[in-house]
Amino acid sequence: MSDSESLFEKLKSMGVQLGASHVVTQPKKQPIRHGIESVLSGFDHPTVYGKAFLTQEHYPDDYQHGRFTLCQEYEMDILAAWGGTPHITQPGASNVVFLDTETSGLSGGTGTYAFLVGIGYRTENGFELVQFFMRDPSQESALLAALEEWLARFDVVVTFNGKSFDIPLLNTRYTLNGFSSPFKNYEHLDVLQIARKLWRDRLPSRALGELEKEIVRFYRTEEEVPGWMIPQLYFDYLRLEDARPLAGVFYHNTRDILSLAALYGHIAGMLKDPLNEKIECHVIDMAAIARIYEEMGWLEQAIFLYEKSLETGDLPEPFFSKTLERFALLRRHQGDWAKAVDLWQKAASLGESSACIELSKYYEHRRRNYMEALFWAKRGLELVEVDRYYMGSGRTVVREIEKRIGRLYKRIYRSPLSE
Repeated sequence: MSDSESLFEKLKSMGVQLGASHVVTQPKKQPIRHGIESVLSGFDHPTVYGKAFLTQEHYPDDYQHGRFTLCQEYEMDILAAWGGTPHITQPGASNVVFLDTETSGLSGGTGTYAFLVGIGYRTENGFELVQFFMRDPSQESALLAALEEWLARFDVVVTFNGKSFDIPLLNTRYTLNGFSSPFKNYEHLDVLQIARKLWRDRLPSRALGELEKEIVRFYRTEEEVPGWMIPQLYFDYLRLEDARPLAGVFYHNTRDILSLAALYGHIAGMLKDPLNEKIECHVIDMAAIARIYEEMGWLEQAIFLYEKSLETGDLPEPFFSKTLERFALLRRHQGDWAKAVDLWQKAASLGESSACIELSKYYEHRRRNYMEALFWAKRGLELVEVDRYYMGSGRTVVREIEKRIGRLYKRIYRSPLSE
C-alpha cells in the first residue's frame, strides 16, 4: 500500500470527509427589486406601442410656489409679441404647456434619450403636472406616443433652454423611433432667452436654479438631486432595478416645471407693467425692459421707461451711466441731438469713455467744432487708458482714438496732409 493510500485510509477511519459531495449549497439570494410603482403613485397609460408609466399631481389655484402663484393673471400680449407666440392670448390660457426633460446625458446627441418628461398646464381648477417615465429603453416608443397624445390639446410649448436642448432632443428621439415629431406643430417660447435679457446685468447666472432662488424665492428641500447626477442615477436604476433613488429625480423635474411656470407669469407681468408695485420690478430690471421695448420697436414705451429708471436715483453704477448711453443712442436715432448730447455729457462726467467718443463725433461731424471734438477725444483716450490699465483692455480702441485725435489736429491746423 502506498503512503498516499494509507493516509487516505487513515483519515477515513478518523471520520474525515474528503471531497465536496457532502457540502450543502446555500440558495443564492435574489436581489430585492424596487420598481417605480413602489416609489411613486402612478398609473400605466396604454398606447399602441405598449404601456407608459405616468404620474399626475394637482395644484389648486392658490398654490404658492415661492412668492408666486402658478396661476398669475397678468396680461400676456407683450410676452407673446416678444416671443412670436400669438396663441398666448390670455393670462390663464389652457392651451399653453410647460415642458422639461430629464435625460440619459447632458450633451445631447443621438445616444441621449429622455427617460422622464414632465409637463404642466392650467385647468379650470388649478394647475396639473404630469410626468412620463420610461421604465427601460424598450418603452421609449410608448413614452413618446403617450406624450404626443397628451400634448394634442395645446398650441404653445414653454421651456427653459428648450430651443437648444429639450425640443431638439425630443425631435431626434421621435425621428429615431420612426415617428414624425409633433413639436413642429407648436409655437415655442423659451423663457431662458428672455431671462437673459432681463437679468444679465443684475444676476451673475441666469440658470433656472439661480432664478428660482433669486426671483421666485423658492428653496428646494433635501429631496433635491443635482442635475449632473441624474443620468448616472438612471443608469444605476437600470442596472440594479432599484427605483428608490429616482424619487429625487422626479422631485427635481417637478420643481423645474413649477419654477418655469412661476417665472413665465412673473416675466409677463414685468413686461406688461414694470411700474406696478405688486410686480416688485428692480430698477436694473426696469432699464433692461426699456432695452427690450427698444429692440421690439416700441420706442415711446422705451423712452418712458428709460426716463423712469434714471429718475429713481436708485440705479447703481455702472448701470446708470450705461443706461444714459443707451438712451442717448436712442435719442440720436430719433434725430433728437440736443437730448442725446445732454445724456452723453452726463455719462462722460461719470467716466464713460464711449460717451466722450460720441461727443467727439458729434462736434466733429455735425458742428464742425474741431477744438471741442479734440477735447472730447482726448478725454475719451484718458479714460480708456485708465480702463486698459486696470481692466486689461486691448489696444484696438486706443488706436482708433489716437487716429481720431491725429485727424482732428490736421483739421484744426489745416495741414496739407489732412484728408
